[in-house]
Amino acid sequence: MRHPSLVDHLRHACLLIGLLAVGADGQQPGLFYPAPPAGTVVVTRDVQYGSADTTKLRMDVYRAASARGSAPALILFNHALGSEQRNNGFYTSWANIAASKGLVAIVPDLRYGSGPQDFQRLIAHITDRAASYGIDREAIAVYAGSGNVYTALPIVEDPKQTAVKAAIMFYGTAEVTEFRRDLPLLYVRAGLDRPPVNGDQRSGITALVALATAQNAPLTLINHPFGHHAFEMVDDDAGTRDVMDQTIDFVKRATAPAYLAALRHGLPEATAAGQVVAGDYHAAVVAYAQVVAARPDDPRLRLSYGEALIGDKQYAVACAEFEKLKGKPLGPRDLGLPAARACAQMGDLDKAVAWLTSIPKRFLPPQVQSDPAFAAMQNRDDFRALFQAP
Repeated sequence: MRHPSLVDHLRHACLLIGLLAVGADGQQPGLFYPAPPAGTVVVTRDVQYGSADTTKLRMDVYRAASARGSAPALILFNHALGSEQRNNGFYTSWANIAASKGLVAIVPDLRYGSGPQDFQRLIAHITDRAASYGIDREAIAVYAGSGNVYTALPIVEDPKQTAVKAAIMFYGTAEVTEFRRDLPLLYVRAGLDRPPVNGDQRSGITALVALATAQNAPLTLINHPFGHHAFEMVDDDAGTRDVMDQTIDFVKRATAPAYLAALRHGLPEATAAGQVVAGDYHAAVVAYAQVVAARPDDPRLRLSYGEALIGDKQYAVACAEFEKLKGKPLGPRDLGLPAARACAQMGDLDKAVAWLTSIPKRFLPPQVQSDPAFAAMQNRDDFRALFQAP
């Protein structure tokens, strides 16, 4: 999958930062979203969260004045250093809005060229001192937009970043080949953005979304069809406000304990299903075997296990696995076709015909006649009879 170069992305990020820093009237712009009433958000500024060499790394923390207990955190990934960026109207507006909606917003210093190091320092500090900031350490989310996505997305998709429980990426791309299946990801596409950003089947957001879906990652896509790049500060309409509302709601839902528990519970089977689509059948067989051992009476699970065995060319094992599913509440075609393929490819043509015969003719796809899996059966009268009109 081809992506714009790192230089292109950094240039894009710098241009956006410059755009955000000063509006047309010389003032810092806010967002096209109602600002919280004065006094409803408390900001703790210039909190040192770490240091690198002689550089002190600081962050600003935004929390609702009425907040009690702990709340999810939203880190606004800002890949630039210093209070000038932390005081930028784009980030302060997002932070105030998020805090007013019940989140704890963090605007940190993150230096260009630091890779994941500064971010890891930030995460370590937040998780260690979560209670002092009113943060639920099990509910940390990360937002990044535009050129910042190029750095932020690979960082949060690193399997080691388990402290990050949700991620939100707005109108930006990155080089990612493997998505975490334990990380809920909200991807927001601005439909009026430039073609290199939105991309096609081989590049840009389109390709990344397709890859995450194929890998069975917990992805939510919002396609904002009439939104421009940086629509939060460009498009004054209900579409902007709706996407921002959905984003804040996503953070709350995706970091909720019940959802995260369900995600963890379903992770082994979800991983195996993603491996099948990715063509890594051997890994899928290993993963499915472990889940089947824990849930041996689940016919849908055993059906998926059998299909993974076919992909791994373990035809005899697959044929035997499907035999165990006879009489189970599965669709006759859902079971009959893979069972017939497995048995045919192991050389048991009689059993393969029997499986195909178990499928009502109206549900038997005509393309089965030319399926290479059944090449050895094409001269059999009983096979050809399956596709003849009554």
